[in-house]
Amino acid sequence: MKLFKEGDARRASRRKRVFDVLQVVGDAIQGGQPESTLHRLITQGAATVVEAEGAVLYLLDEKAGVLVPRHCTRDCPPLIALPERIVNQAKTNAGTLPSFLRLHSIKPGEGVVGSVFSNLKEENVPDLRHHPKFEGKANPFQQHVAALMAPLKHGARGLGVLAAASERTKPFSPHELEMFDALAEQCGFALGNAQAHQEAGAKRKLESELRNASEIQRILLPEKAPETSGWEMAAKNVPARLVSGDYYDFVPVGNTHIGVAIADVCGKGIPAALITAMCRSVLRSNARETLSPAAVLGAVNRNLFPDIREDMFITVSYAVLADDGSSLTIGRAGHTPPLVWRKSTGKVEVISAPGVAVGVDKGSVFERITKDVPIPMESGDVLLLYTDGVNEAVDHKELEFGEERIKTIFALAAPNGADAVVDALCDAVKKFIGGEPQSDDITLVVIRKK
Repeated sequence: MKLFKEGDARRASRRKRVFDVLQVVGDAIQGGQPESTLHRLITQGAATVVEAEGAVLYLLDEKAGVLVPRHCTRDCPPLIALPERIVNQAKTNAGTLPSFLRLHSIKPGEGVVGSVFSNLKEENVPDLRHHPKFEGKANPFQQHVAALMAPLKHGARGLGVLAAASERTKPFSPHELEMFDALAEQCGFALGNAQAHQEAGAKRKLESELRNASEIQRILLPEKAPETSGWEMAAKNVPARLVSGDYYDFVPVGNTHIGVAIADVCGKGIPAALITAMCRSVLRSNARETLSPAAVLGAVNRNLFPDIREDMFITVSYAVLADDGSSLTIGRAGHTPPLVWRKSTGKVEVISAPGVAVGVDKGSVFERITKDVPIPMESGDVLLLYTDGVNEAVDHKELEFGEERIKTIFALAAPNGADAVVDALCDAVKKFIGGEPQSDDITLVVIRKK
């Protein structure tokens, strides 16, 4: 009789936790909280309801046709197949696994999570490794993972998957699955309604962006490229929306050098523009007295990491140039690799510079990986920095512009100078996408040694 009462008490406690989570989520929606806050509250609540070590929320990106991780609690065991290289790196680098899980999307039907979405049916997974849809190999990070997974639906439309998991040999109980599925059902309804409300408010948001766009862009972007004895420079930013999540900047460094930055925030619109403003301010304040790009990027990461949402990060390339053209050194924080056209050969080279994006790691891993890379430049050589809005531009067939097209156009235009490269690439991308809307911000910085 005592055991029966204890069981009833546990069930009642779970039901109460479900109601508590739904109340918190409902209050957040009523209060107009951002989507990222809803995602965090749902995920943390899911782990709390079933007393799991962690939880993760995947939502469908309808345009890309993939399930995107929107929030993952810190201690959630990985529920997707891990590539061997990720497993090996994660054994010595604590930041590898969280970074991979945060950025890795899943196709519907792929693995256990993808199958739950495709079938729109909840699952109690006693041991992830032995699930027929698990495609990973044995590894130390997924030895005894028990999980609950449930689809998120709004009517008949699948929105995503909510999962809670723990490293343990004992599976979750049927009642825990029942309560978890009830939570997922209500959260799916809430998210669907929030999306509908967001669509209804799109016009108001657009009007707000219009009021802020001009001022934000004016603050972020230089009026013109600086003139130096050793370099010819040109740059351009073409926003996909009213404001850009990309930016570029030219920063005086002492009396004899200049810093050149290009950055891309994961995201668009006003939130992304505000993050770029923060990045610009912090970079400028740390760049004036040091000739080390890696040191500047490390300072930017340390300052911004505590304030960047978990679903956002910034890629940055930052170069320091001697005014007289005698040196050029670059640091790269996860940004698209720069290209160099060599006048002597007419060939385009890819510059490999190690680094991870700003906001992914709080400091130690970032600073260990990010390095200064000197780039030898001869007279007439041209350096191209660009954001992924260039290479990932798509046409009506969903084909990407791609790096090879960039190299070809770059090589043809480079002999004519920095402005010619900017104009040629912008024109080529515009022609390539035709009547399709621009999917991402486009930013280019070109530097030619005189």
